[in-house]
Amino acid sequence: MTKKSLKDVKVNNTAQVLEYIMKNEQISRIEIAEKSGLSPSTVSQAVSLLVEQGLVEELCAGESTGGRKPILLRVRPDFGCIVTVEIRRNGVEAQIFDMTGNLLSVHELSKRKLSGNGLLDAVTGFVKSVKRGEVQAPDHVIGIGLLCQDDIPEYDLMTEFTTSISSDVIRLETALTSSCGVPVKKELINRYHLDYYLKTVDAKCTDYAYINIGERVTASFVLNKTLVHSTGDSVFDISSAVLSGNYAGDERQTAAGAAFAEKAARKFTAEKLAEQLTQVLKSALLFFPINDVFIGGQIEGLDHIVEMVSKEFSFHPVIRKAGEPGGSVNSAFARQILAENYRLLVNYR
Repeated sequence: MTKKSLKDVKVNNTAQVLEYIMKNEQISRIEIAEKSGLSPSTVSQAVSLLVEQGLVEELCAGESTGGRKPILLRVRPDFGCIVTVEIRRNGVEAQIFDMTGNLLSVHELSKRKLSGNGLLDAVTGFVKSVKRGEVQAPDHVIGIGLLCQDDIPEYDLMTEFTTSISSDVIRLETALTSSCGVPVKKELINRYHLDYYLKTVDAKCTDYAYINIGERVTASFVLNKTLVHSTGDSVFDISSAVLSGNYAGDERQTAAGAAFAEKAARKFTAEKLAEQLTQVLKSALLFFPINDVFIGGQIEGLDHIVEMVSKEFSFHPVIRKAGEPGGSVNSAFARQILAENYRLLVNYR
């Protein structure tokens, strides 16, 4: 086993101290030492570096416990920013958040649907304008979050990315990471809202499915609070399965096949969709032992569909309509991106 260098130890200690500061709006050095198990001198050394880098700032003294009042610490809100981008069928919108997850500004990138390289250019151009200081926000972009409308096909989120060495068709988030030089995370808007809601409100819901009905019909399955992936993706496109009423456990579609399924799905009545979806769910239960099913999406008669499907499952699983995403989701997403990449902020010289 390779022995860690002194620099590695110092970087890890500094990152650990930063994590405690980020998780608390305000915290003292002694509280960090007590919670982390690090020595007070190690904490002080790490804090000094973080303050020197401008990442952390000292606030007024906190409540005294009998001795000198402790100095409280917090992450500087204006040290950097996180950009989240909502990608919908009717347009693209970017939001900028500070280091504490507070919304700074909202920017419309397009009033119409963008896909492929057009979408890549729009997002890349905006992020680079933030980095150049052309947008009123910190020019240090910590990370980018993509919140995509659930029924947008995956092929619309692929790009032709060319470098001096090669050219290839790759995922939008991979191309953005290369173009902008920052971490990029992609989630589906409605499903992320549901996951966030369940994590904060309903901790007992551990095995569930989310069905989104729009121009595509997609399914996501969570078992023991872990998202199930299929062929590298977390979304099962069950459009053709719903149309045929047959589910084999691994839906794969070409762009042409998915486009055909989208057009066919629009012709289905709510009653027919509910009937077919019920059959697919019954088949899916053979593969996924879920207790709850949430149904959402942008389709007329969604309430009626949920009601009819629910009648077919008297006791198990519980069928519920998923709520619409709220504004707090973007802020939570920005904080998650920051929390997942905080170690990249530590620059120990």
